[in-house]
Amino acid sequence: MALLVGVVAVGLVVLQFYWADNPENELSLTNLDRRVPVLESMTNWVDRDSHCIPLSAFARNLDARLAPDARIFVSGMLGPTNLPKAGYYYFLKNYLFPREVDISLDGKSFSGSDGFYGVPCESPEVVQSNGFDLMIEFTDNRPNLIPLTPKGELRSE
Repeated sequence: MALLVGVVAVGLVVLQFYWADNPENELSLTNLDRRVPVLESMTNWVDRDSHCIPLSAFARNLDARLAPDARIFVSGMLGPTNLPKAGYYYFLKNYLFPREVDISLDGKSFSGSDGFYGVPCESPEVVQSNGFDLMIEFTDNRPNLIPLTPKGELRSE
């Protein structure tokens, strides 16, 4: 066991030397060390997140500017072709908690081995008639916010 731990430790050191020689790798210790002063100087969570994970910054900003009881519908998340977009749903569900965030019009989506399933809807009018305040569509990795009621409108910062 000690030998295995030693080999892994040496491998990690060797890997770091490779990473350090590759300036394009943001995860090298050298590049991460350069980011520390920048991140330390940021007091705004949204700014800090935008420097690291832009989707977190988007969701955190949405949380700060959206009514606390708004209901959100995220369209285009169902079926196997949309499985790669599932991360958007998970981020929004996490950051907008305790708000209701749904991807199925009936609120009963379920996860299969190849994606989510439920009742899809792309119509803002139908989504609004089902009690949602904000509809979010993701096209080419860009969110499109469609406020459906005053609760779904973003407050100014």
